[in-house]
Amino acid sequence: MLANGDAIAAWLAVETQWRVVVAPAALIWLGLDYPAVDVVLRRTQFADPDAVFRDLQVMEGSALEVFGEKSG
Repeated sequence: MLANGDAIAAWLAVETQWRVVVAPAALIWLGLDYPAVDVVLRRTQFADPDAVFRDLQVMEGSALEVFGEKSG
């Protein structure tokens, strides 16, 4: 598997788990719903779920930067 294969698989598995506020002129992306992410990580049984979670947090931060650029 790819070096970051578990992180990519987890990212795709949690793609519907974003917390979003609907504002009059835009969507405000708050971040991933961590309790839901935890369920996905436990049920998917990754070899090192703690490492995958840390990778997801890095990916989440990058995504939030991009989402902020698009809405700002």
